[in-house]
Amino acid sequence: MVGITAHFAVEGQGFYGIPLAEYLPYSVARSWHLQLAVLWIATAWLATGLYIAPAISGHEPKFQRFGVNFLFTCLLIIVVGALGGQWAAVMHKMGLGLNFWFGHQGYEFTDIGRFWQIFLFIGLMLWLLLSAVPCGPRSRRVTTAARSRCCCSSPRSRSASSTARA
Repeated sequence: MVGITAHFAVEGQGFYGIPLAEYLPYSVARSWHLQLAVLWIATAWLATGLYIAPAISGHEPKFQRFGVNFLFTCLLIIVVGALGGQWAAVMHKMGLGLNFWFGHQGYEFTDIGRFWQIFLFIGLMLWLLLSAVPCGPRSRRVTTAARSRCCCSSPRSRSASSTARA
C-alpha cells in the first residue's frame, strides 16, 4: 500500500503504465494507508491488553477464549467492511445515505462510515470487559494465593525468618 500511495506522486494516475486510478483512486489508497496503520497499532494495543490481564491475574475466565475469538472476528469484519465501504463510496457505487452509514465521512484518521464507527465502539467496550474481568475480585484471591507460593516465601526464607524470631 505504501508503494502504491507513494507512486501516485510520481506517475499521477497510473502504476508503471497500468491505469490504477480507475480502480483504486489516490484518495482511497491514502485513506487505506492511514487507516490500516492506525488499526494495526490499535490492534496491537488491544491484543496486549487481552494477553496481559489474565497473565497478571493468574486466572482466565470461563469464556475468555470465545470472547477474544469473537472480538477478532468482529475486527476483521470492521476492517474489511470499512475499507470496502470507502472504496464503494469514492467510486460512487452507493448513494449518500449508504455513504454516510457504510462509506466514509471525510474525517482524517478514522475515515469510516457511522455504522463501522458504532461497531468499533461496541468492540472497544467488549475489549474493556474482556480485559477487566480477569482482574476482578475472584482473581485477587487467586493472585494472593499465588503470591504466598512465590519465591519470596521459599522454605529457606521461612526458616531464616523463624530463626531470626527465636
